[in-house]
Amino acid sequence: MKRIIIIGFLVFGTCLSAQENLVYAELGGAGPIISVNYERQFFQESHLNLRAGLGFYTGWYAGLSAPLGMYYLQDLNKGNYLELGMTYTLLLTGWEDNEPGGFFLPAIGYRKYSTKRKSFFKITFNPIFFDNNDPLDLLPWGGISFGTRF
Repeated sequence: MKRIIIIGFLVFGTCLSAQENLVYAELGGAGPIISVNYERQFFQESHLNLRAGLGFYTGWYAGLSAPLGMYYLQDLNKGNYLELGMTYTLLLTGWEDNEPGGFFLPAIGYRKYSTKRKSFFKITFNPIFFDNNDPLDLLPWGGISFGTRF
């Protein structure tokens, strides 16, 4: 039991020592209409980031959504990154029968940090794969985001 507690503190401490936290607004993307997101670098020397947000969608129905995702950033040079990832967006409200639903969004995009690396911009292509029995039920989609890092 003592080992489990020590390992837990080491893993938790490593995650806390990560230096990259981001908050950003996204138009389109995983929201799928508009969302506010928090993203955290998983480990200090890693380019692996986790994302959680709260969004709004409209269409046949309107409601709240929660995009949850994981992204890998490939450093291209001087604040330019290739972004690869996967998000699952939970539809929290708005369905006719209020059954939980959602969809998958793979992402490929471009991310640019400012020269002081405090603010950033990103643009992504992320087709929506709906969570149903039809594997070809998809919608080409994209997003644009602006945010800050702390």
